[in-house]
Order: sequence, then structure tokens, then C-alpha cells
Amino acid sequence: MAVLYKYKLSLSLLAFIGVLFCSFFWTKVPLEGSKSSYASSASFRFGYFSQQDGDIGEWIKRFRDISYFAASDRLLQRHPEARSFQVYPVYDGSRAEQDFDQAYPHVPTETLPGYGKSVYAITQGNARLFFLNAGRLQDAGDNQLEWVRKTMSGKKQTFAMAWLDEDPKRPEAWKALRSAGIGAVFIRDTVYVLHLAVAREPSDDRPSAYEDWDVWDLSGMKETPFITVMEANENALVLKAENEQREILDQLELNADNLASWDLATLKEKEEIPLVGIQSLWHYHPGDESIRSALPEGVDLVGEGPIIETAHTEAVPLPAYDWRSPDYDDSDWRAGRAPLGYTNSKERKTSIQTNVEVVASPTYYFRKSFQLNGDPEKLSDLFLNIAYEDGYVVYLNGQEVSRDAILTGILTESSLAFPNEFSFYRRVDLKAHLNKLVKGTNEIAVEVHRGHPGAPNLFFDLGLSVESNGEER
Repeated sequence: MAVLYKYKLSLSLLAFIGVLFCSFFWTKVPLEGSKSSYASSASFRFGYFSQQDGDIGEWIKRFRDISYFAASDRLLQRHPEARSFQVYPVYDGSRAEQDFDQAYPHVPTETLPGYGKSVYAITQGNARLFFLNAGRLQDAGDNQLEWVRKTMSGKKQTFAMAWLDEDPKRPEAWKALRSAGIGAVFIRDTVYVLHLAVAREPSDDRPSAYEDWDVWDLSGMKETPFITVMEANENALVLKAENEQREILDQLELNADNLASWDLATLKEKEEIPLVGIQSLWHYHPGDESIRSALPEGVDLVGEGPIIETAHTEAVPLPAYDWRSPDYDDSDWRAGRAPLGYTNSKERKTSIQTNVEVVASPTYYFRKSFQLNGDPEKLSDLFLNIAYEDGYVVYLNGQEVSRDAILTGILTESSLAFPNEFSFYRRVDLKAHLNKLVKGTNEIAVEVHRGHPGAPNLFFDLGLSVESNGEER
């Protein structure tokens, strides 16, 4: 009997060991991998379908560990099977806002009054996700970015992201997103991230046209379709492009500590105030003999120096008939909203709000008045944001403050710029020219020259802002 008992005990032990072995085998314990700076336990996982043509419904079933996804309304219209409470839509203008509201009953409504469901925000774990209306960002008086700022100041999440269907193409919009604490912006197949937050760069990472933002272009991904997966914990946010087999094609990592190091105190201490906004109204005139410039004594006529004195020399007053003068009468010039110009580029054609006439002269002239209510001596900096093709000269109250891609010296309406690639909102520090501002009415004048009389492109937009130490303008 004792022998039989020992025999049964031995069989039980063998069976137990066998179960352990099989359990280990069936569990598929990973035998290799790579070390990551983020913990395996994520506070949230979120998936984003950019512009891919794969079966979104099947992808959602396959990625069962992801509870919620985002996709453009245009994409979801092609895949109605994927429209559910799991998927948050990005408004893209492919249908009226009213129809968009009716299509997604699970989306919060009137998060921002007057925008229906085209603008809303949700919270996932330690992240705040904003879905914005890119088309309305171009409207005067749009308050989406102010709403984002107020929302973030009230509830601080570790990470904040935003979705847009189009690039707003306004430097001040990108600064507002940055100041509000947004660390990543998704625009179709492109991801913009704050440079200071990047802990691990993807294979295709480069500076964007906007200060402090890097861009990760997913459109060149070798393998398609794919999904962008966001995974976050307390310390890091990882963005991963994954294929159907859950293999990582490329990834980018943002560090929470880096984001926290952003000096918000400095931002509050020094406020940047727009004097001339991007997409403002301008008076404009094509180059012809009616546009006159004076030749003050001492001006360099051979191009060895600037047309008007530098920041450190005495101002040379201009007569009222000079188009650059603050006293010039431009009431008979046409008026239009920037960007102004003409182009054979399909991409830039959609950006131009005022198409100007193509003329024989390679030059167009622009003027605008603006008000400065505060004391100029209490301002700490002056910034110019200018988009142009091919070359330009900017005058502030009749004095030259900036030029690019054109010879120095006296210019006429027939002067040619250097052939130049389109420059998209170049930022120029004009601190040395703060002394040219006056309290009250100021005038900014710009001449934009093509590189050839028959060149098919001319483009102009300009923003001017000052930095203040808390002083009112």
C-alpha cells in the first residue's frame, strides 16, 4: 500500500512539472527584445489612422489592447463599418458641420460654443486630446487656441496632443499651441513634436518651418498600411508606426521631464504681442512709374550699403511723395487680405487669399498702418515673420529694417531679385530696430521683387510682433 502511495505521488509531481513546462511554452515568453526608457505598464494606448486605405474595421479588431482610435471624417466615410464609439473623428471639411454632428452621436457637442462637434477634447489616462477645426483657424476672431490654452491651464495633464486636418500655416498659431502645453500635433501623415521633448528621434526627423517644432513625416513609410500607436506612462509618450503584424516600423519618444522643463514662467514674463497679424489686410500696388522714391543726401547709390540708414545712424526723413514714407497717401491703392500673390504651384495656390494681377513689372508694393499704444522704450524685442518669393525689402516708418535675396542700394520697379526658393514665414529678429517704432500710428512698407519679369510666382505675407515685459501695448 505504501509503495502504491509513493507511486501515485511521483506521478502527480511529474504531471505538475509537465503543466509548468507546457504553460511556459504556450505563454510565448519573448526571448529577445530591446530596452526602452518607458515602463511596460501604460496609462493609455490610443491609435491613429492617418490616410491609409486598409480595412480600418479589421485593424480595430486586431489591435484589441487599444480601446480608442482617431481618424479623419473623410477616411471614416470610406469605412462606415469603423464608425463607432471607439473612433474619434477629426473634422476635415469634407461635409458640413451639421452633417458631421449627426454622424457621430458619441462625440461631445458644443465643447467650444459655436463649433458644434467639430471642436472637442477628451481625456485618456494622463493625456488630453484636442480635436480642432483647421478651416476655422484662418477666420478672424477664431478662439480655438485660446480655448486650448484655458483648458490646459485648468487641468494639467502630463501629455497633450492635438489633431488638425491641415497646417494652419500661421507662426502665431504654432506658438499658441506650444505655449498651451501641446507636445504633439497630428496633421494627416505628419506629426509635429516639440524639439525639447524628443528623447528618441525617428528615422525621418527634421526641423519644421515653425520655431521649436520638429516634424516626423510618415508619408514616406516604406511599408503601408500602418497605424500610429500612442502609448504613455508617467514618464514618456511613445509614438509607434506599426504594421498589421504589430511590428514597429519606426518610433518616436517624448519625455515628460523634458516637457516639464519648458520655462512657462519666462513665457508669462515676456509676452509676445502682435502688431501686424499674419493674413492681415494690406494696400498694394504693382510696380510702375507712379511709384516714386526719394534720393536723400548721403544715400549709397552703388549698392555698397543699405538704401536707408542702419539702426545706429540718424534717420533720414522722406518726403510725402515717397511710397515708403509714413505720410504717403495710398488711398487709391487696392486692398486685399494676405497672403497676396500668384503662383503656378497647386499647394501654394490654396494659401493665397488675394490674387494680384500679373504685370510686366517684377515688383509689387505693399503698405499697412498699425497702432502701438504703449511706450516703445519698454519693449524688449521686435520680430518679423515673412513669407515671400523671390526677394523683399521691409521699411518701418520709412526706414529699412530687413531685406533678403536682392541687391543693396537703390531699387526701382524694374529691379530683379535673386532667383530664390519660396521662403515660408521666415522669422527675423529686429531688436536693433526697436527705436524706429513710435507711440501711436506706425507704417510698414514692403516691396517684393520677382527674380525674372516672366517668373510665374509672387507671394507675400507678413507678421510683426513685439516682446513685452508685461507692459501693455
